[in-house]
Amino acid sequence: MSFIKTLWRFGRPHTIVGTTISIFSLFLGGLYASKDSYDTCLYNNNLNELQGCFVLFFLTWAACLLCNVFITGLNQITDFEIDRINKPNLPLVDGSLTSADAKKIVTIAILGSLSLAFFLSTKLGILISLISFLGWGYSANPIRFKRYHIWAAMAISLVRGPLVNLGFAMFFITRFKGIHINNWKDFYNTLVEISVGVWLIPLTVFISLFSIGIAWFKDLPDTKGDATHHINTLSVKRGQAFALRLGGFLIALAYLSMIFWGLLWSYSMLYFHMLGLAIFSYLWYRVDLNKPLSIKRFYMGYWMLFFTEYLFFIGWFIW
Repeated sequence: MSFIKTLWRFGRPHTIVGTTISIFSLFLGGLYASKDSYDTCLYNNNLNELQGCFVLFFLTWAACLLCNVFITGLNQITDFEIDRINKPNLPLVDGSLTSADAKKIVTIAILGSLSLAFFLSTKLGILISLISFLGWGYSANPIRFKRYHIWAAMAISLVRGPLVNLGFAMFFITRFKGIHINNWKDFYNTLVEISVGVWLIPLTVFISLFSIGIAWFKDLPDTKGDATHHINTLSVKRGQAFALRLGGFLIALAYLSMIFWGLLWSYSMLYFHMLGLAIFSYLWYRVDLNKPLSIKRFYMGYWMLFFTEYLFFIGWFIW
């Protein structure tokens, strides 16, 4: 049991929860865009069809979780010296997990993730491979995107925005509808045919902007260790206050884009995102950069808004 707890901490719980909620939301979105499959899986009593739908989800989810463990685990291996200053409670630093065991875990995780992904679909395998490569490039030499705040933010935004949302939504949609996509024209035509602009496009834009905020806000409490090891985060180069202000402006822009979209398409979307903007504004206004606990609470609250965005769409697809 202690190993399971250590593995849970090694995988970074907030990222595991975020991955789970996002993949489940996109799975339901794929069903929603494929009306026959949606009705069969959610409203008919066809056990075989229901099992087929959710076996697909669970295998895809397992591939994503293993990819998540690979990315977060590799980051802890490569950032060991930095984490001794910034995050002394992580399992590698506090001695709960040895370096050798950590390397075994990330190796098994990436092999398991790619095996499951290619088993399900060659295109899904390529998608997971690209996400894994960007995750590796974020942490590991010689690329190590995290040394440069612009590249670090773009890598995180690209993965959690277009690759996850467009990639997995289209994987589920084409699987349920039996569509084969061989080129960009097929991809575009499929988007037009299934009319996903009402939810997939705004969701992708919002999460892309929100993920840049993740990249900037997660570095707010880590300036000491990052500066010591020459990691040029936005907080190190321009200061915590600047990173907080710029991130706040960007996230306000993300919410305003969804409010505008809500005016065009859905009043439920409009009201929900007005509330989200109000909550974010409160969290942002209350953060005290001189108090590490205040920064931590702000960052965890920020992740809760990330979870809530996908939960809103889960509710929208079901009801």
